[in-house]
Amino acid sequence: MKEDTNLGALLVDDEAEAINMLEFLIGRIDGLTVVGTTTHPEKVLSLYLKLKPDIIFMDVQMGSMSGLDVVQDLHELELNPLVVFTTAYNSYAIQAIKQHAFDYLLKPIYETERAEVVAKARDYLNKHNLEKKMDDLEKIIRNHHKLRFSTRSGFILIHPDEVMYIESAANYSEIYLSKDKREVVSMNIGAIEEILPRHFIRISRCHIINTAWLTKVSGTTKKCFLRKGDDEIAFNIPEKQLPELKKKLDK
Repeated sequence: MKEDTNLGALLVDDEAEAINMLEFLIGRIDGLTVVGTTTHPEKVLSLYLKLKPDIIFMDVQMGSMSGLDVVQDLHELELNPLVVFTTAYNSYAIQAIKQHAFDYLLKPIYETERAEVVAKARDYLNKHNLEKKMDDLEKIIRNHHKLRFSTRSGFILIHPDEVMYIESAANYSEIYLSKDKREVVSMNIGAIEEILPRHFIRISRCHIINTAWLTKVSGTTKKCFLRKGDDEIAFNIPEKQLPELKKKLDK
């Protein structure tokens, strides 16, 4: 990481006002840019994999799950992001340290303290090849972590690599494991898109494809082709997505 490169920050707090205040404070620090925010701590994993923030500023005490719970879940998946806990409760300090927080800020957060955290994070990231680490971590997720999809009767666990493509069906979605085998889940395609690894690409309002099964991209017909075993399926694609899909095909 170069010294003049902005650090990307993900902000997590269950109160919108707290998010707005933290975003304002972060905006006053040179070299730090907010890349995402959420008031739903259960979305941190998908946002972390999607946005690849350099640092996560996260409240400790939240309604649906605590910041400590979020970090514990990440660690169980062998994910160890730089997390800075922000809270008004200094009784959490020892717990935060035990959870291997990168740093800890007590509200109200002062400018000098924020600047020190950013400098500390930049120094750490300059000494580590974060991009390579993220790629390795995503391989771990891809190889070992099944995704949970809600159904009318409960839920189903599906490994990402089993999925060929996903098709929208109003408030439901159909997950195709092959040309003729599918699972119907009670999640819309937008909600599914948020939890998928980055090798999945949404090519239209109704379709998400798994580029692991991508075999051909035609600029002439503006189609892409997926092949899994003996099954081959073609999809129309917008011209603006041709370069991205061709790049995936070349990897």
